[in-house]
Amino acid sequence: MENLKGRIVLFGATSGIASAVAARLASLGEALILIGRDGAALEAQARALESAHGRKPACLAWDVLDFAGHADRFRQLEAMPAAREGGIQGVFFAAGILFPQDECDRDPDKTRLTIETNLTGPAMILDLFAGHFRRRGSGWISCVSSVAGDRGRGKVLAYAAAKAGLSAYLAGLRHRLVGTGVFVQTVKPGFVRTRMTKGVESRLMAEPEKVAQEIVSALRKRREVLYTPGIWRWIMLIIRWIPSPVFRRMKL
Repeated sequence: MENLKGRIVLFGATSGIASAVAARLASLGEALILIGRDGAALEAQARALESAHGRKPACLAWDVLDFAGHADRFRQLEAMPAAREGGIQGVFFAAGILFPQDECDRDPDKTRLTIETNLTGPAMILDLFAGHFRRRGSGWISCVSSVAGDRGRGKVLAYAAAKAGLSAYLAGLRHRLVGTGVFVQTVKPGFVRTRMTKGVESRLMAEPEKVAQEIVSALRKRREVLYTPGIWRWIMLIIRWIPSPVFRRMKL
């Protein structure tokens, strides 16, 4: 990943991980386009990045759940002067939502919203970027999934299922794009100190800045799957190999 060869698009730009990735990329001189639902929050973030790094990112309001509008929003993105300046070189996708499973049990709409926000919307949007990069013959996609998707868990049933689907989608997309010049990366964080994990206490909790550093480094090294922090690769290897009767008794 070489600097200033085009714009990097960040989805869910005001989320904890994406905000840290944006700051990391801006500090390296990359040109950014911030995307999220809240235009005012995006603009405030862009001004903060400009103040810290001397270059203001462009912004575009885009709701991951606006399924009917994704194609129009993508055309709007392509038409932005910021996108035409060097073209879009990559997209980092970090939009997502997590409800406690007992809330999903009581309200099926929250299960639907979990699946649509964490899987359906991202897949539809990344399909558009994949087609764009494939036609151009270059580009990269980095998307945040989760270690939760490595094995179904009763305590986060809907969320784990959606992230499992997202990880499978990204693996399939990576295979589909072999030989096209397009790189696809799956990011699998463990616990990261963000709004999503508010109230969660764990000795394994990581700071978003550290995770962002690892993501950018892995992009430069073209690592296809990143567990971050790295200890989660070994934790999930153990969890995947626990026999099902034992795993069920653990009630994770």
